[in-house]
Amino acid sequence: MSYDMFVQRFEQGDAAPMAGEAFLAVFEPCVDRREPQHSYWHISADDGGTADLYAALAGGTLDSLMISRFSAGAVLDMLVEYIGLADAVVLPPGCPTLLAHEGQRHHLPEELRTDAVVVQAGADVERLLQTC
Repeated sequence: MSYDMFVQRFEQGDAAPMAGEAFLAVFEPCVDRREPQHSYWHISADDGGTADLYAALAGGTLDSLMISRFSAGAVLDMLVEYIGLADAVVLPPGCPTLLAHEGQRHHLPEELRTDAVVVQAGADVERLLQTC
């Protein structure tokens, strides 16, 4: 899918860093190409799905992550796993914010709270993207 989604963590309405160890735990086993100078990581999932990730890992944290040109299936399952571990949310343009758990809602900026939706699997993300 040629669509960019951003992943961000929030604390009290402000952007906050995400733990780099969560990123590495979920995505590093599937990295098949990396261009550090561009903060680029290409992943290939067990089901044949792929995605381009843009994330600058520095000092054990990352400020944000962008996922682009991603496949449905295992890639989106990994994304959901990641947001759960990193206590982060997905910001798909034109769609509601995707939460890993309800407790994140009160940390979002006010304008993102009302329509935010909890996702538990990649299939939830797929369904939501089809309706936006």
